[in-house]
Amino acid sequence: MFKKLQVALIRKFARKRLGKDIAPLNTLAGHPDVLIAYARFSMAIDKTNLVPAKLKALGQLRAAKQVECPF
Repeated sequence: MFKKLQVALIRKFARKRLGKDIAPLNTLAGHPDVLIAYARFSMAIDKTNLVPAKLKALGQLRAAKQVECPF
């Protein structure tokens, strides 16, 4: 029950941040343990100041290009 609530909150925050539901999130929602761990990891990366924000964005774009991500 608690995991379903966490998944619902993660989906809500992702929808608010991205403006729509994305396919990877829909896939991970079927595996709550993985989704919750991934969300925690993602939030930790966003909060760290060890790497400048512009460099993080550049890394994200490069990784998305490598895997041919449409986002």
